[in-house]
Amino acid sequence: MVTNAIAELTAGFEEPFAGLGNAATEDRNAVVISWPSVPAELIRAAGFRPVIARASASPTPAADSVLEPGVFPARLRQLVEAALTGRLADVAAIVLPRTSDADYKCFLYLRELGRHGARLPPVLLFDLLHSSGPEVRDHNAARTRELLGRLAGIAGLPPDPDALRREMLRANRARAAARRLDSLRSGRPRLAGVEAMPLLGARWQLDPERYAALAESAAAAVAARTPLDGPRVLLAGVPVDASALHAAVEATGAVVVAETSPFGGGIGDDVSVGEDPVAAIAGHYRAASIDARTPVASIMRRIEDALGGIDAVVVSLPPDDQSFGWDYIRLRELFGRRAVPHAVVHGDSATCATAADRASIGALFARVQPRREARHG
Repeated sequence: MVTNAIAELTAGFEEPFAGLGNAATEDRNAVVISWPSVPAELIRAAGFRPVIARASASPTPAADSVLEPGVFPARLRQLVEAALTGRLADVAAIVLPRTSDADYKCFLYLRELGRHGARLPPVLLFDLLHSSGPEVRDHNAARTRELLGRLAGIAGLPPDPDALRREMLRANRARAAARRLDSLRSGRPRLAGVEAMPLLGARWQLDPERYAALAESAAAAVAARTPLDGPRVLLAGVPVDASALHAAVEATGAVVVAETSPFGGGIGDDVSVGEDPVAAIAGHYRAASIDARTPVASIMRRIEDALGGIDAVVVSLPPDDQSFGWDYIRLRELFGRRAVPHAVVHGDSATCATAADRASIGALFARVQPRREARHG
């Protein structure tokens, strides 16, 4: 059962996007999103299942023919490739959050491709702001209510606040199970990052009740494992959505125990439903989403909070980054104050294949040793 739980969680992270285009009946129940700053609870409340466009090393010749190089991350190139090759023709909708310039440009490209004859479902933009203030709260609630209405309309149903409340509570149970798994990475970790990433990331796409049951089973087994040796590592910079960078780091004998990514340790607190579930879910994603619009103070706070017990940091700043690199000077100063060594990698985090990145990672861990005092107790 434990082996099956880990395998099903891993498949629940890796397979949904890759499987689109194989079964029209199943695809009609899917809403594709480009990043999990779109509330999965809204999608499920409308009767659909969320599927997240994932980065991979697969070639994207159709997308490359229309997209500029060095602008769009791998996940968006894979999304456009799937759209142009007909794999998304039967999905219920595509929703892109306006969380980065690249996501917004991808929205515009998809709309234009549809205008020129590409067979696409409705392509929607979700404009969630991360700043604060009453005007922002009103804007975010209005945009969230609009998205719920659009998705419900596609399903042929009226918007149902009670269904949203139910999905919020179900998602909270999944978050609690994910936090239990993530806790096994702290202190003396029992879970390597390359394994943890899909186990935690699966909660976005699996049914929440199923995810909670599988994650609890996996956590019980992982808790009985022998602790892992090696320096403990935080991945920072552009949020990763694949485990290739984890694998490159852990090939040195280190252990990735945290990442500033919604697919990994960026689980967040439960959502308080309140009287207005739409406003509540909008407020939660405003505060909890990790993307290019997240305020620098919030990102810095997340990273500083994660540094306890960390032996080294690897910062990912690929060529398509247009946001996180601006914060690198602050990060470098923070790591200096905390005496935490770090390395910067610049390749595509979906493959982490460049020789320069491998050399940087190797040089970092040639001089980093685990903190011995944290290995007792």
